[in-house]
Amino acid sequence: MFNKVLIRYGEIGIKSRETRRRFEEILKNNIKLALKRYGIEGNIRTLHRRLLLELEDNNLEKVISVLKRVPGIVSFSPSVECNLDLEEIERTALEVFLRRVKELGKDKVTFRVKTQRVKKNFPLTSVEVNRYIGERILKYFQGIGPGDITLKVDLKNPEITLGIEIIDRAYVFTEVFRGVGGLPVNSQGKVLVLLSDGIDSPVAAFLMMKRGCGTVLLHLKISEEGLEKVKKIYEVLRDYDPTSKLVVFDYREILKSIRALLEEIGEERYTCIVCKRIMLKIAQEYARRFACEGITTGDSIGQVASQTLRNIYLVSEGISYPVFRPLIGLDKVEIVDIAKRIGTYDISTSKELRCFAVPRYPVTRGELEKARELERYILDKIGDKLPYNSSE
Repeated sequence: MFNKVLIRYGEIGIKSRETRRRFEEILKNNIKLALKRYGIEGNIRTLHRRLLLELEDNNLEKVISVLKRVPGIVSFSPSVECNLDLEEIERTALEVFLRRVKELGKDKVTFRVKTQRVKKNFPLTSVEVNRYIGERILKYFQGIGPGDITLKVDLKNPEITLGIEIIDRAYVFTEVFRGVGGLPVNSQGKVLVLLSDGIDSPVAAFLMMKRGCGTVLLHLKISEEGLEKVKKIYEVLRDYDPTSKLVVFDYREILKSIRALLEEIGEERYTCIVCKRIMLKIAQEYARRFACEGITTGDSIGQVASQTLRNIYLVSEGISYPVFRPLIGLDKVEIVDIAKRIGTYDISTSKELRCFAVPRYPVTRGELEKARELERYILDKIGDKLPYNSSE
C-alpha cells in the first residue's frame, strides 16, 4: 500500500536557496547509498522543502530502519499519494485510516486529522480539511463502516493521527518516524576519527556524522580482539555514513616500546600522555593522506587520567590540525545513552579489553616540557617505526 515515503529535513530548510539545493542533493545521494547497502533501490525527488522516496520494491520495514539512521532526516512517513482533489483525498484518507484501525485491533479508537498545506494554493485551509475528513471518517464508521468499532476524536493524545500533507499532490499517512536530524554527511567536509573498541569514540564519530562530516575511521590496533570489535562497530557506523572508510595501523609494538623505554628511565607515569601525543601525530599524518580537515577523539573532561584539562592540553600541543572533541562536556551516562541509541554499546561492552600499557599511577597534571622531552626521547629510539617524519 505504501510505496512512497515523505521525508522531512530541518536545518537544511533555513539555508539560502543555493545552499539548500546543494544539501538536498547530498542528502538524496546519501539516502540512495544507505539503501543500496541493503539491496534496496528507489527513486528520490525533491518536493517543496521535502524529499519523496519512491520505492521499487515494498520492503518497507527495512526502509524504515535505514532512514532512521541517515543524518539530515528529521522525520519521515510512509504515505499514499493522490491528486489534489477533495473527494480523492477523502477516499485515500479513509483507506489509509481503515488499514491502521485493523492493525490496532481495538473496538474503541481515538483519532485526529492533522493537515499541513506546504503549498498554500489548495482552496481549503488546514483546519477545514481536518474538519471535513474527520467528519467523513466518523460518518463512515457510524453508517456502513466495520461493525463494532467506536471512534472518538481526541486532539491531544489520539491513538491514530491521520496526517495529510498538501504539496504538489496530497500525501496521506498515519505514522511519523523520527530521524537522526542534523546535516547530511559530507556537506561539511571530512574528518579523521581515532576509533577504538570502547564506548566513547564511536559516539564521537556519530556526532560528527550528525553535523555533516564525512569520516575516515583510524584504528590504532593493539590486539586482534580489539580489531574485531572495531570492525563490528564500523559496520554499524556505516549506516550513518555509508561513505566512511576504516583504516588500521598496527600500533602494538610501538606502544610496547613506549612503555618499556619509559619504565627504563623511571617515567612510566607519563606513558599515556606520550602515547597520545604520538597517536595524534599519526592521526595527523593520515588526515593529510585522506584530505581531512580535522581530527576527532572521544575525550571527555576528567573521565580518565589522560583526559584531565591539563593533560588534554599537553596531548594536543604541537598538532597543526584542529582536534574536535564532541563529547567534551558530556558525562558517562549521557555518552552511554547515545551509544545505546545508535547501536554500538553492546559491541563496545561485549568484552572488556584493557590497555596493557596503562601505568598503575598515571600522571594527572603533567608538565609540558617534561612531555616534550620524553616524546623526543621515544622518537629518537623508535621514530623509524612511525608513519610520519618525527623530525618535523
